[in-house]
Amino acid sequence: MHSLPDNPVEPNTANIGLFADIPRWVWTIFLSAWAAIFGLFVLFFAADARAAFAIAIVALFGLMAFGLPAALASQARCKGHRCREVIDVRTGPLSVKAAAAQILLIPVGAVIGLTAFIALAK
Repeated sequence: MHSLPDNPVEPNTANIGLFADIPRWVWTIFLSAWAAIFGLFVLFFAADARAAFAIAIVALFGLMAFGLPAALASQARCKGHRCREVIDVRTGPLSVKAAAAQILLIPVGAVIGLTAFIALAK
């Protein structure tokens, strides 16, 4: 026989949408960092028409790829459930700061790295 768990799940937490427990500021920083990367590409690497065209194609592709985080950010509101400082992931609970660090590590690191590359190349 199966027994019921000691701590039953709160009724409202079962209906939380995908990524709705991640704060909006995380997605805002995420998308801003990628926008900064594409802006740096345009400012420093679009030297002629062919390069500008290639960067425009990459930017349009990026716009399509980052539409998902934009949609997720629009849904990241704490309505209908109690917002906590814990995000439940597949491997267990994470603090908001730990989840934000994992989400933001690559785009923020890429902005820092690209800025350093441009500064050293000039």
